[in-house]
Amino acid sequence: MRNRLKIIIVCVIDAIVFASLLLTFAWFHHAKPQKITGHDIPIVFQNTPVPTATLEPTPVTTVDPNSTEGPTPVPTEPPTPEPTGLLGAKFAEKFTTGDEVIYTDECYRSSNVAIEISEHSMKVYWCDVHYFVADVYIRDITSFRCAVSDDDDNKEWVLDMARANNAIVATSGDYFLFHKSGLAIRNGQLLRDKLHPDQDVCVLYRDGTMETYLKGQIDLNYIYSKDPWQAWSFGPRLLENGEPMEVFNTSVETWNPRCAIGYYEPGHYCLVVVDGRQTDYSYGLEMNELSKLMYSLGCTEAYNLDGGMTAMMTYNDALLSHPCGGGRKNCDIVYIAEPLV
Repeated sequence: MRNRLKIIIVCVIDAIVFASLLLTFAWFHHAKPQKITGHDIPIVFQNTPVPTATLEPTPVTTVDPNSTEGPTPVPTEPPTPEPTGLLGAKFAEKFTTGDEVIYTDECYRSSNVAIEISEHSMKVYWCDVHYFVADVYIRDITSFRCAVSDDDDNKEWVLDMARANNAIVATSGDYFLFHKSGLAIRNGQLLRDKLHPDQDVCVLYRDGTMETYLKGQIDLNYIYSKDPWQAWSFGPRLLENGEPMEVFNTSVETWNPRCAIGYYEPGHYCLVVVDGRQTDYSYGLEMNELSKLMYSLGCTEAYNLDGGMTAMMTYNDALLSHPCGGGRKNCDIVYIAEPLV
């Protein structure tokens, strides 16, 4: 028994000594704060909490219930207006802004109408030819109008009709009152719907497009469905798919004074008058040469109007061309003016 007790006491003492040594080791290696050095610069590790961002308070707008003033409006840029009219934003440089109007011997410019007048000479088969071109740009189809003489005999000078209607530029029309047939639409009004069997037709629509139709190929229902603004029946048609023609529906193909309408795109047109029957000045043009002229001007459609002694162009309240034999009165004109209100 005594030996067994001694063994137990020795074991207890050994355990106490071992535990003391273990606690001493733990204190020096784990619990006691230490300094870790690197390159002789002491670095102390600390448990520092991660800083949090400080949010600025959102300002609150308070409204005085007794105040009669509303909140201060925030200025905004006015929207840019979208271009309107037949040409949209095209050829904007040709028009003026506001109420400004420029009227010279060579051009007319306003916010709705632009016209450029040019005079030309050329040789055709060694013959002198003199002609005038009015290059026309309009934003409103109502600027492209026709007028009919209201004299008792329905005959007036082109210049007198131009002045009476405040025309900027005007030419002879298609002499329609002195024919028993031929489609006639003037400023949106149907004046006659009986087709002439030997005449081509030219139609200007309200959307600004222009089309020409050969005799025998004219569909009135189709034309009416597209909202026509003007329709002329004199002719002939001068271009086919934008190309010059060789065969024409006319009995007057030889050298003569000429008047024609040309079309480029909606809102862009030209009026052309060729002086003729004056050997010392201008012979005029044959029909195939007139077709070539309209093609050279860049037109995609072109149509011949009443020529001969009737062919005249007025501009700036004066006769611009030089009609043969002093000219002849007509029953109607084609003209450009400021748009209808």
